[in-house]
Amino acid sequence: MKNNQFLLETLNQNTQLLLDCGDNVGLMKLAVDKIYKIYSYITGVKIDHLNVDKNILLPSGKAISTAAAAHCLLEMKRTALFLRGINKAITLKLSQAADKPIRILYAGTGPYGTLLTPLLSLYKSTELTVDMLDINDQSLIALHDLIGTLGLSKYVGDVFCTDATTFTVTKHYDIVISETMLACLKSEPQVAIMQNLILQLKDDCIFIPEEITIDACLVNPEMEMESLLYYEMEQPPFERRLLGNVFTLSKSNLDDIMSRKIIPIPAVTSSFPVLKLFTTVKVFGNEILTGSDSSITLPKQYYDFRKQQAKEVGFWYVQGEKPCIESCIIQHEFSYEAATIESVI
Repeated sequence: MKNNQFLLETLNQNTQLLLDCGDNVGLMKLAVDKIYKIYSYITGVKIDHLNVDKNILLPSGKAISTAAAAHCLLEMKRTALFLRGINKAITLKLSQAADKPIRILYAGTGPYGTLLTPLLSLYKSTELTVDMLDINDQSLIALHDLIGTLGLSKYVGDVFCTDATTFTVTKHYDIVISETMLACLKSEPQVAIMQNLILQLKDDCIFIPEEITIDACLVNPEMEMESLLYYEMEQPPFERRLLGNVFTLSKSNLDDIMSRKIIPIPAVTSSFPVLKLFTTVKVFGNEILTGSDSSITLPKQYYDFRKQQAKEVGFWYVQGEKPCIESCIIQHEFSYEAATIESVI
């Protein structure tokens, strides 16, 4: 029991460090490494199981394995900014709540409940109740062990082993959390989960992440490389040419992902010949992930106009077992429907 109390105190100290350390990546890494040691020790789920555990393939995309979900904890800025954003959302809801506890649904917990379990003991159990949901029963078994060992069971309400893309909401939730995505909304069921859950929530419910934005930009690969080489010298970021927004997904903008977008290509491709899509994730408030902050926001290359010129590029989102953004070059002499479709990521 004393050892369990020590683990909880260590967790609290490092959670507070993540909340307070700003952009200090050294302190972020120190904190997530400590939390990972605690969580892997309790659950037995370790990142060296990545080649052993299997993903679950769903009609709406890939649910990553228990070990892969655990690995997400070690993406330090991703973990830090999600914890900060969720902490701000909880604080806001508590300040507004006439009745407590506020109720939270966490869909896609993985074995650690990374985005919420570190925060729980910073609050009183009378202030919030969390329902946990994951499709992987092995993840939920590990999470049960983690919560029990750390003495967090008093914060937990219902636990659902089910698919979040078909889950029926039967309660009022103040906050719903689901981060099940890769960059450019590829492979995983983030879109399908948001489409299912958000339509069942009341207007005052906060969904986290608040907004996911995909923008098209032209870049110069040489400038990118130079920017990386001089990163330590705090040089300004490499220059880009913003072409426009491809998709924006949020609680108030669910239908945007269903539209097809045509992006004109300006006559600057000799200087900026590569088209990339950039993902920005607004967790909550001013907690925002972008660029190389994490694997869920890494830029993805779509076209190199040194190989093939174009005046327009069309984008659309494909749902199903392998969700992704697809695109095609649109030549003026052909209709959009007749253009050659390329699966690009």
